[in-house]
Order: sequence, then structure tokens, then C-alpha cells
Amino acid sequence: MRAYCLSVHAPYRCAHAGACCTAGWPIPVEPGQLRAVWGLARTAAPRDDDRFVPVAADGSCVFFDRDNGRLCVIQRDAGVAQMPVACRNFPRVTLRDARGIFITLSHFCPTAARLLLAERTITIVEAPASLSLDGGTEGLDATAVMPPLLRRGMLMDLEGYSTWERSAIAVLDDRRYSAHQALGVIAAATDDAVDWNPGHESLSTAIDKAFDRARAGGVLARGPRAHEHAVKAFLASHIFASWAAYQHGGLRAVVDAARTALGLMDREFANDEDFLECVQRADLQLRHRTVNPNPEPCTLNPEP
Repeated sequence: MRAYCLSVHAPYRCAHAGACCTAGWPIPVEPGQLRAVWGLARTAAPRDDDRFVPVAADGSCVFFDRDNGRLCVIQRDAGVAQMPVACRNFPRVTLRDARGIFITLSHFCPTAARLLLAERTITIVEAPASLSLDGGTEGLDATAVMPPLLRRGMLMDLEGYSTWERSAIAVLDDRRYSAHQALGVIAAATDDAVDWNPGHESLSTAIDKAFDRARAGGVLARGPRAHEHAVKAFLASHIFASWAAYQHGGLRAVVDAARTALGLMDREFANDEDFLECVQRADLQLRHRTVNPNPEPCTLNPEP
């Protein structure tokens, strides 16, 4: 299957920041795998029923070598194939459906977070093998299920879903829009498109027209602002390859997930102006912990 990612994520390579290795969270491991690599760790042997990699007293993984390059000793000494699946995939968040493999990233990873600041064009591109793990990334597998809902009682077709996804990402790439304005255009276009009925024109055509109408009614930003494009790249990462489309009710669920993401960024920016710290904390909540499904209203860079 062909694999796709956002252009801002395509250059990703692990830089050994160690955030994932020192987070203190449980790392699931495949049966028997711990015992196969345990000689690399400097601690007591695991029990036969261990299902998680043990952590040290400071919360770091026992295989994390802080003093010698901040490396995973399994990766360094035994090879990537011997790492737990969870570790091989992080920070990738992957969706598979009948169209292909779609990969976004968790910006709890500092290396992924810094990619948002590169001011690249935000678009959907073919994922390099290094990002797709040669097509072996794992995540939500929707290959055997029906397409996402357009609305209750009406399924989309996958061509229409791809058109909506590309159109939403294009709005976020438009530097005339603030993050809030871009999300407003996407929401308006989605509300318009979900009323489509088969017979007169294809869903893809209807979605294109809905975005044209929403853009015509959108208010443009007065000028560039600090980190505005980076925030939109962050939002794109929560619209592209979204699990919400399949798990939580279709197109409007994806928009709601993006609103939640922007709401969390609002709250983070209210207390801290460091973009990287804010985006890491936001994705820690969004990707790795349970979040409030009804966050405070978005107020990041409010319009006068």
C-alpha cells in the first residue's frame, strides 16, 4: 500500500531527544521479547509474565542509555527489529484504510515538534520509507470497514473523503488565514458539504464547491503573526490521518477533534509563550492521555 504524510513531517528522523524513553508511561512489549533482549539492561531479570518494559526510579526505560548518546540500547545493540512495536512506531500515529497508509506524528516528541516551526508548505505527500517503516507502521486498521460517515445515515465514498482532507489541509496552508479563521472555513465547508445527496453531482464535486463558498465568506488575517503557520501545521496533524473519522462519527468528528486541539493550544499559550513546550504538552494530552471533549473556547490570537 502507498503511504502518505504531511509535508512538514516528511523529514522526520529520530534525534534521540529521549522524551518517549523518559516519560514514565507503560511500554507494552510482545510476549517473550523482554527475555530475548534482557542481557542489554542493567537490572534484574524480568518475570515470565512481564507485559511492559520496566522503568527505572527516575521514570526512564531501563533500556535508555542516558550517558552514552541518549540511545535505546536495544536499537543500538540488537537492531530496530528487536524493539517493542510501540517504540518502533513512536511518534507515528497511523491510519490504514482502503486508500493506503496515512501517517501523522505526535508532537510530544520534541523532534517532531520542531518540524512545525520550519515554515514549510503544508500539503499531503508520499511518505518516505524512513517514516512509513517501509510500509510496516501500525495503528488504526480501517481497511475492512465502511468509509466514514458524511452524516448520520449517509456514508461518504473514499474519493470524497480524500477530497475533503486535501481541501482542509489546503485551507490550513493558506497564509492569509489565522489558525482560527482557517478552522472556521473548514467547519463552514463541512457543515455545507454534509447536506449532499447522491444524484445531481459527485460528493467530491460538492465538497469542492462547499470549500469555495466557505473561502468566499471567510475573513482574511491582517498579516502574519508569530508561530501562526506552525499552529496551523499542528492542526493539520490532527485533521490528516484522523482516527476520529472512523471512530467518532465522520467529518464533523474530525472538525471537533481539531477544535479540541486548538482549544488545548489556547490554554497552553495562556500560561507559556514557548511554542515547543506548548505543543508538546498539548499532544501529551491529545495523543497519550484522556482529554476533556469539551475544552474551553478557542482564543489563540483572537481577532479584534
